Amino acid sequence: MSLKLATEAFNAFCARYDKEEDCIDALFHAKWPDGFRCPHCHCPQAYVISTRKLPLYECRSCKAQTSLIAGTIMEGSRTPLRRWFQAIHLHARPRSVNALELSNLIKVTYKTAWLICHKIRHAMSQADSEVLLTGVVRISDAICYKRLTSTFELHKQEQPVLIGTSDDLEGNIGFIKIKHQSKLTLRDKYDCPDPRPFVAKHVNPESAENVILTRRYGKTMNKTLVWESFYLSSWLGRVFRGIGPKHLQVYMDQYCYQSNHHSNTRFASLLLDSARFLTITYPALTGRSNTQRSLQRSRVTRRSKQAV
Repeated sequence: MSLKLATEAFNAFCARYDKEEDCIDALFHAKWPDGFRCPHCHCPQAYVISTRKLPLYECRSCKAQTSLIAGTIMEGSRTPLRRWFQAIHLHARPRSVNALELSNLIKVTYKTAWLICHKIRHAMSQADSEVLLTGVVRISDAICYKRLTSTFELHKQEQPVLIGTSDDLEGNIGFIKIKHQSKLTLRDKYDCPDPRPFVAKHVNPESAENVILTRRYGKTMNKTLVWESFYLSSWLGRVFRGIGPKHLQVYMDQYCYQSNHHSNTRFASLLLDSARFLTITYPALTGRSNTQRSLQRSRVTRRSKQAV
């Protein structure tokens, strides 16, 4: 899609979901497609408390109250729903969006945009993890960020991966999974990661015995799978200017999610997945605990008092 068409599509989307009420209605149907269900007793009836910015639902049976964004990736967020919807739309585009672009497009801070991006990727990862590879399953090792080197060691930027697909009889990809592998288990850059953990976790047991394993070089190389690593590397470089190994897996999951969902229905699928998966917190993403952050604030407060 050209930049002009993408801009027109984004403007049309913003006009469609310009009001919070439109987003509330769409999120309600995404979270409860068959009507309200109390998360505690599953009662289908509730009173609506509309005095808040977002409606609160009080179960008629057990009197438990639940928010519209509770139990979703938006839980605890102060960002308006229309901004979230815009972010989901931009992530559903074929090119996707990076945090800096998102902060400019939906008018939020970079930190907020970064966190929104990762929460949406978390929903993508959770959704695709529910699907196991079945039928004709092909698996190959590959290298992300491949570099030409004269040594037998992997370049520091090169990252080993395993690529698995559910294919039809003609070899066309139906569903794809790409998983980052540790360099520590490899003897040299020509070694292959052990595929058994990948098969055990991501392949349907009924199809596990008939998995077709190939290498990224040689006469039996599956060019379709190996080229996916080049497409992945190109996409990561073009959109995000490259990603380090710490968060690389979730970006791979995003690449696969886009491949596994048709562009015409991707927003609807991503909205449903955003509504049904729990959020991931900033401390969980950064590896910092809330206790550490509290201690840091306390130290800053003490220094400020001493300075006064």
